[in-house]
Amino acid sequence: MREENPQEKENINLEQPEDLEELESIPEADDKAPESTKPRAQKEPGTFQHKKSRRLPPLLRLTRRATVFLSLTLIATIIFFVTGNKQTFLDSNLNMILKIIALNAIALVFFSLAAVTECVFYTIKSKKIRLIIHLICYTLIFLLSLAISILSLTINLLSEGIDF
Repeated sequence: MREENPQEKENINLEQPEDLEELESIPEADDKAPESTKPRAQKEPGTFQHKKSRRLPPLLRLTRRATVFLSLTLIATIIFFVTGNKQTFLDSNLNMILKIIALNAIALVFFSLAAVTECVFYTIKSKKIRLIIHLICYTLIFLLSLAISILSLTINLLSEGIDF
């Protein structure tokens, strides 16, 4: 082990107050500091507002997530029905898949209609143009899911047979 000389200890102790003086002489951050050194909370209002203003309202975000989920499951069950039809599944299995498609499409009709009404409300309230794009998309989803539900129920009805 290295033995320390008592003079070195004194030199170290003498240097510490100088270091403290140097640290105390550093000016503290105040309002005249440059923009890059200010924390985010102290910057002028409106600096980062662009990112916050692009967020959708919470209820519309939840409805959008439900709509995306139901749309993807509807696409998956339609693909499952088409591949099952090509692979000659049993009729009872295909009817069950058609019923699932119909229920999924009806749920999607409900959620897309709710999203359309929310978009209309928030467009009138906030007067943001980008909500009109959401309104158009949800209206198209509403119409497509309505057509798919009617088509799947019709196919299911015709596959069971019509008795006169």
